[in-house]
Amino acid sequence: MSAEVTELTEMELLTLKESMLTQKALILNKSHEFKEEQSSMSAVAEEAEAASQDIANNISIHLHERDRTALYAIERALGKIADGTYGQCESCGECISARRLQARPFTALCIECMEEQESHSNIFQ
Repeated sequence: MSAEVTELTEMELLTLKESMLTQKALILNKSHEFKEEQSSMSAVAEEAEAASQDIANNISIHLHERDRTALYAIERALGKIADGTYGQCESCGECISARRLQARPFTALCIECMEEQESHSNIFQ
């Protein structure tokens, strides 16, 4: 079923699925550690130490948000594997190249559509 949409062999698809499951587990573990770190923060006595802690917290929050975005993309890709649509571009419907999927396993767009999307977003920046 999935071989109709993607250029990947069944073995390559299985390898990518296992890789995404591993990435998902790592993100979930980091998320758990992040929540523990946030809840165990103690009151900071010195102003300089407080400022340093604030910067570290902001970085942690940014990284946590990036992980959440990746987790969402991984979940979508795993769902596509399950329903046999993995490897199909969400924009044009064409097959995403095996090389691109191996480089970015949870990508939703073929390279052409991704470049087009980026060129449109650069217009507004």
